[in-house]
Amino acid sequence: MRFKTADLCDDNQDKNIQILSSDFQNYGGSKYFEGEVITMKLDKSNWALLDMLKNEDGEGKIVVVDVDKSFFGVVGDKLSAYAQRNNYKAIIINGYVRDTKETKKFPIGLYAIGTCPLRNFEQTQGQRGINLEFGGVNFNQDDYVYADEDGIIITSEKLI
Repeated sequence: MRFKTADLCDDNQDKNIQILSSDFQNYGGSKYFEGEVITMKLDKSNWALLDMLKNEDGEGKIVVVDVDKSFFGVVGDKLSAYAQRNNYKAIIINGYVRDTKETKKFPIGLYAIGTCPLRNFEQTQGQRGINLEFGGVNFNQDDYVYADEDGIIITSEKLI
């Protein structure tokens, strides 16, 4: 079923709908997606995210990643390929991406605050399933995200 985020907002005024800041831009090949949130907090490096995207089934899932705007490219062509292969719908990053000419070729959403060609090679730990706050939104594990050309909405209840 094709939806419009504007219609979802209009039809669900009684729900707690949040809107992600328009500061986030899409660097992926899909402008339209929906799914259930998996949250991840990273400390600069993307090793925990790489492991998840590479080795876990992401059917119907949207990964929300907070790296505190660290100026490193967190996702590029390789992680986008893993996300597509394992059926993730999208990745939303409070940080930066790289290889954007290539990431646009993958049919996933890839939202970030900008681009940076530099990658962090330090291996640090990540935390999953924790509450995150950025872009004017509170993300909780198992929230729902709906996105189209008008924006990204987040809600604790499934709307469709």
